[in-house]
Amino acid sequence: MVQESDVDFAESGLKVTSVIRVGRLAVVSGEILLGAIGQVSNERLRRIKTHLTDWISEK
Repeated sequence: MVQESDVDFAESGLKVTSVIRVGRLAVVSGEILLGAIGQVSNERLRRIKTHLTDWISEK
């Protein structure tokens, strides 16, 4: 969850508290994307990767 009170919220480009769900990933062509949203901190990215790895390993 990326909350408005989190240090990396402003850089994320999100407008409200949001959930990053690694179990609901989609692959889309870059041509249909209108632009980048933003970025998250290295620590949050590490946690996301860990959760994704755990989720894939369970399948």
